[in-house]
Amino acid sequence: MHMNRKHFPWVGILLIIAGTVLLLNRLDMIDVRFSQILWPFLALLGLFQVGQGFSHNRSGQIFGGTVLFLYSLFFFLRTTDYVDFHGYMFFPATFIVIGIAFFMVFLNNLREWLFLIPACILIGVGAVFFFSEMGFIDTWDAWRAVHTYWPVALIVSGLAIILRRRRSQQSPPMQPPPMQPPPMQPPIEPEQAAQQ
Repeated sequence: MHMNRKHFPWVGILLIIAGTVLLLNRLDMIDVRFSQILWPFLALLGLFQVGQGFSHNRSGQIFGGTVLFLYSLFFFLRTTDYVDFHGYMFFPATFIVIGIAFFMVFLNNLREWLFLIPACILIGVGAVFFFSEMGFIDTWDAWRAVHTYWPVALIVSGLAIILRRRRSQQSPPMQPPPMQPPPMQPPIEPEQAAQQ
């Protein structure tokens, strides 16, 4: 039987709040820039997508929601005066954002450990470029390291595929439990049959 579950209309509520704030801004009742509304709205929408993905076991929704949330957070922080994120930080942030998205997909299903490989590689590359942009690592050293060692990603991915295939071949396929015959009834005596 299909039960209709009532869902809370989060997207509708967010649209009403965003529209109200923008209208008040147009009427000069508050002073808010459009980017201060857009990026938090998209970040909340991304979080909503991630939550839906985890509750319905949808990896694509988790991946896309995580990317939307983290990019929105990045651009929102750029609009504030608290964090000094420049445009050139977008390049390393892209590696980190996609790496975290792969990690979130892994968290949804811990048996799919293959997602950890691109997660670790992308987060590592993003961190190297991030530290080079911050001045902790020389930029040319970062590019040279990535240029030299990027084949390691292919090697690790190939090993993971081989190990996964070997593990799936070694584990016996699940067989249904054997059928058990129904319990035996004692034979009915002719006198008992005549009484019935």
